[in-house]
Amino acid sequence: MFTGEMKTFVESLSLGSGAILVAILSAGIVWLLCSVFPATLRKLWVVIVPFTFAYCLYWSPVWLGADSSEYHAWAFVVVLPWFLAGAIPSAAIVLILGKRRSR
Repeated sequence: MFTGEMKTFVESLSLGSGAILVAILSAGIVWLLCSVFPATLRKLWVVIVPFTFAYCLYWSPVWLGADSSEYHAWAFVVVLPWFLAGAIPSAAIVLILGKRRSR
């Protein structure tokens, strides 16, 4: 039952609502990772975390049983904006934390 509900939820996301979800999740996870791991990895988190969320969120309906034929055609159009929506606040978090620690 959970799989069907999750698939329905992810398929209902628009470009904007998916971007907001990726932005919030990415900023939170990047903040946690920056608090735990060394500062040398911060720039890496800004790229990896938002891309992972955008990619997984986009492809999760296919992994949950949806037909993949239409997803391939739209992957770049959706994953790129979702990635950017997560990367921008993540970069801001890294900059804020970097300035805070340098004081």
